[in-house]
Amino acid sequence: MCEGKSEQNPDRDPDGNHGGDHDATETGCFRPGDTFAGFLTGDRERDRRNVDILLDTIAEVNRTRDLETLLVSVVDRTLRFTMAERGILMLYDFAGKLHIHVARDNCGNFLDHHLDYSRPVPNQVLEDGKAVCMTSTASENRISLTQSSQHLGLLTVMCAPLSVQGRVIGVLYVDSSARSRKFTDGDFSLFKALSYQLAIAIENARMARKESGLSLARDLQRSLMPTEAVALPGFDIHGLSRMCDEVGGDYFDYIRHKEGRLGLVVGDVSGHGFVAALLMATGRALLRAYASTESDPARVVTLLNRELARDLATDQFMTIFYGDLDLERRSIRYATAGHCDPILLRGTSGNIETLAGRGMGLGFDRNYTYSDFGPVSLRKGDVLLIYTDGIPEARNPQGGFFGMERVHEILAERHDTARALVEQLVSEVSEFSGGTGYADDLTVIAVRVTE
Repeated sequence: MCEGKSEQNPDRDPDGNHGGDHDATETGCFRPGDTFAGFLTGDRERDRRNVDILLDTIAEVNRTRDLETLLVSVVDRTLRFTMAERGILMLYDFAGKLHIHVARDNCGNFLDHHLDYSRPVPNQVLEDGKAVCMTSTASENRISLTQSSQHLGLLTVMCAPLSVQGRVIGVLYVDSSARSRKFTDGDFSLFKALSYQLAIAIENARMARKESGLSLARDLQRSLMPTEAVALPGFDIHGLSRMCDEVGGDYFDYIRHKEGRLGLVVGDVSGHGFVAALLMATGRALLRAYASTESDPARVVTLLNRELARDLATDQFMTIFYGDLDLERRSIRYATAGHCDPILLRGTSGNIETLAGRGMGLGFDRNYTYSDFGPVSLRKGDVLLIYTDGIPEARNPQGGFFGMERVHEILAERHDTARALVEQLVSEVSEFSGGTGYADDLTVIAVRVTE
């Protein structure tokens, strides 16, 4: 039985002793502030051992970089101090299913993950969110939480939830069939403390892994974006992309062709974060491959859609503008897939035209065929603005939209450089949004005709 002080035991006298010698099932939640209080028994040697075990575990959690090594070590450490026969660490997978992650015996051997254990115990722990310490006497025929334990010949079991910020990520479980081993309340408290430290270690490792993945995606995304303005006779071109998360789904690109043409690309993947960034990188690679063999923008976008529609999830899609800028003829042909209509400021009249021709977003219909639009003639003083919806749909703290009217006003100010136009536009969107960041990714390319 779990001897000594218990967190829930009606048969306890004021001095903290059990009112009788009987089988018990005890439950309790470990709180970080109770780290030492629960297992300090007054026995100097035992208390020193318990404190050393916990401090060593905390130190190991902080210094061990390899999560799998740490998990095995903590399970082994738990077996040593409880003198239990088996220790099992169970974690939820990405599908929300609990499975055995580590199973060890007290000789340091790995156990088969299909081993039998008292399944109702972790189920109850997960349901209640509380640790349990229970014993059963093999000679008794009790119908309770211990029924499966008795069937397996188990006499003592402890199980604790692995909780981080109120979220249960798994359980730590130990059991024994030895009659000579009785878990004390000090054992129980230390067991919960170790479970708490183990949960922190797992969560920290997962966060580090996520951060590493985000860092990798962020570096990948940055490496794929143009870092310098395009220097072409007769044109001043500048692009910029700002993400609302560490990584996002917007991108822009310049694709140089040998025949005196330049591909202009602005894309927007649904959603944000790691998945959107990877989809963006895939779309960019495919588009570049098709653009290297196809001169027709509609053909390029049609091929891109056929490939992406094969693999995109039902809730994923991508919008894109692909323009083929003819540097000699000063004109642009383009195809668009569900993207915002670019706008063109005419330098001579000051009028702003919309380059209409929106097609279906990528990924919805694999058999959709896109159309070419243009060529649209470009003259000295004209400014073409290609952008994502993160600009006109930016919101202020009151919920109002930035809107296309403001975009038109900024474009009409006739900036000296494409860079100045882009930077003012992005700056005003940020100021409009309250200076607290962006609710959506935003990307823009400005093309000024200088000759």
